[in-house]
Amino acid sequence: MEKISDFYRWYDEPDFISVKINKSYSDDLIKRAIKKSKTIENLSKTIRISKATIHNYKNGTSMNIKGLKTILDFLDIKYDRINHRIEKIGWDNINLKINLKSNEMAIILAASLADGHLNQSHFMYKNKNLELINRIKDCVKKTFGDVKIIDKVDKNGTSYILCTSFVKRQLERLGSPKGKKLFHNPSIPEVIKKGTKMQKKLFIQQFFDDEGWPEVENRRVACSQSADTTSILPKKFISQLVLKEKYSVNKILSNLRSKIVKPNLLLDIQNLLKEDFGINTRLNLKRIARYKWGENKDYVSAVWELSCARKEGVKKFERDISFFSSNKRAILKEIIKEKLVPDDIFFRLLNIAIKLQREKHYFRVKDMQKYLDLERGRIRKRLTTLTRQKILYNEGGKYQLRLHI
Repeated sequence: MEKISDFYRWYDEPDFISVKINKSYSDDLIKRAIKKSKTIENLSKTIRISKATIHNYKNGTSMNIKGLKTILDFLDIKYDRINHRIEKIGWDNINLKINLKSNEMAIILAASLADGHLNQSHFMYKNKNLELINRIKDCVKKTFGDVKIIDKVDKNGTSYILCTSFVKRQLERLGSPKGKKLFHNPSIPEVIKKGTKMQKKLFIQQFFDDEGWPEVENRRVACSQSADTTSILPKKFISQLVLKEKYSVNKILSNLRSKIVKPNLLLDIQNLLKEDFGINTRLNLKRIARYKWGENKDYVSAVWELSCARKEGVKKFERDISFFSSNKRAILKEIIKEKLVPDDIFFRLLNIAIKLQREKHYFRVKDMQKYLDLERGRIRKRLTTLTRQKILYNEGGKYQLRLHI
């Protein structure tokens, strides 16, 4: 007998789901059941299935899950011994030999925990990047077989796909939650944590493709995720938050900051990046905001950012993880290119500062960038040095010369 997956269990599907098994095997099952009961009438009474239905089964008509289990129970046949005989579940030509350790499964799981969504009947994946949409479609087909995938476009023109409930159920069993992920605060599924290095790489890559970005200004890569932090905040504090207004870290009481709930996905990704790829990252709270959920419930969402900003770490990320999106991948390659800082950078900055001071009375980093072929992060670093030396004065990103000109 062919080796079958120990993951997919057709017998856990709802009783009403149709299941089609190999016709010759179906015929053999019914013959054995009738032989055991002596007559088809006795079989019908014993298993409580009508004679007409039994005849239909014998002629190759699809059964439902309940009917197949009933016949197997009567013949003392274990459910998982017939996986290789099953041809269809519901309307899908599904693959029952699902490989949990496949690269495609890692990608689909990451998508379901990032830009994807599980509802009552579908796995939905939405992205403006058609490269990523097509990637998920290909992975679903390769992993689950000839399942139904519906292409849609929302009112804003963003493409998305709906995958059959069969795919949704498997992802849910593996640890991708149904409904709003913010309230569940899911972790990386165990199949990924215990998987191969390639699985971990592809999971992280897809997650960054969905929820992350390469940032040219500060020469770093980062991704973000939210977590519901309502339960740890005092009701009085929550009531003072204006709906939908975003509050930065310095607006949060110092005794509460350390208690704000962190997203388990980011904690797990941070751990995998460190242990499996030697990439150090930082996890920082960016802001909180109060929102309405339903008619009576308010909740507070905490947005966290996982970032890799050290030059060595960004290079490792580009080499060992990177992005699947060709656009983001190109930006990342640009970030890791070495751009030499001129030896006379401070003299150039002062000359530009004098020019901008006369024109605008102040200047920002982006103003400097118009005259220098350098990333904002590198310019800001030198301006910070000049500020410490009390040559410049900085107020909220607006710089002024302390010198009288």
